[in-house]
Amino acid sequence: MMHHPGRHHYHLIRLSELKRLYWAHTVSMLASSMTGIFIPIYLYRFGYSVPEIMAYYLWFSVFWGAMQYAVLRFANLIGFNRSMGASMIIHGLQILMLATISVYHWPLWLIALTWALYVAMYWPSFRACFARSLLHKQAGPAVGIATALILCAYGIAPAIGGVIASQLGITVLYMMAMLCFLFAAIPLFGGSEMIRHEPFKLRALQLRRVWRDLVANMGDNIDDSVSTIIWPLFIFLLVPSYMGVGVLSSIAVIASIIIAIYIGRNQARKGTAGYLKRGTLTISLANAVRILVQSSGQIAGINFINGIGHALMSTPYDSRYYRNADREPLLPYVYGMMMAGAAGCFVLFGTLLAVSLVAPITTVLIVGLIMAIPASYIIRLMRV
Repeated sequence: MMHHPGRHHYHLIRLSELKRLYWAHTVSMLASSMTGIFIPIYLYRFGYSVPEIMAYYLWFSVFWGAMQYAVLRFANLIGFNRSMGASMIIHGLQILMLATISVYHWPLWLIALTWALYVAMYWPSFRACFARSLLHKQAGPAVGIATALILCAYGIAPAIGGVIASQLGITVLYMMAMLCFLFAAIPLFGGSEMIRHEPFKLRALQLRRVWRDLVANMGDNIDDSVSTIIWPLFIFLLVPSYMGVGVLSSIAVIASIIIAIYIGRNQARKGTAGYLKRGTLTISLANAVRILVQSSGQIAGINFINGIGHALMSTPYDSRYYRNADREPLLPYVYGMMMAGAAGCFVLFGTLLAVSLVAPITTVLIVGLIMAIPASYIIRLMRV
């Protein structure tokens, strides 16, 4: 039998532990999605310039990449459950800082540092736990269910957040999101650790083997950043209300959930290549058409198409991510993928910061939308 270096200390997480992970992750993503797309709009309405907003996201990517190695080692020491739980509290702190920025005038770099610490603590721990929880043949259905839950959170939350922000104020929304993060963190501090201490030596990462995964993850992070940061701000210029942005961002949720579950159940039999290619092509086309929109109806149509594309892409992409993580030394692989994501954000926001110094906001956002076209297409490089 072929030996897989990533299967040292292999441990199948119990169903009860996996449900705990699902629950915490879904609540966390719900809170993130309620607030995340509104942050650039909030800063813009509050009077921050476009270069300052782009610098905020650039600082985030720099801090994320700079601290990822040390933070992942710390998470491996204290336990991945606790790392995820602590990260949610930190994310709640970031939201609290945004909510009180008019009172305490927090510097944007400090808020970016807090956000980066959350990402560096949470996502590697989540990816590692989920990768270790799945047997090879179970990856598709399990990831399909998880993707459906996350898409549900991504889809419903912006509409909920938009209504709350419009009716009760953005500060109330931030406070509610902060409470959600605290609520999601509680289960992660109880029970046993989901996985054992993992070896973490960077020289074990074979770049010649995994470079395609790293490039694909870089593209995925650029596409995700454009969808959750650049595109909502672009929508706001056409539909200047939190409710309008939120509702238009939630259009595709039902179709996305159905497609995600269907693909999860069928990809073990039919394979992932077809779904992944069709998904990335659909997303790329939607990204290309975004720069031409003129009305809320066109925005809704593009969001629907883009949601279908992400539903086609997300399950096979994540399945490959977890399977490949199981075939490689786990923590070096996850670290490499995180650094690729940080590099993607650095390229995107570094470019947009430079453009924002010499061009108006519309041009800056259009450049970002254009950058998402090739980025979403290269996601298909993820190895089988």
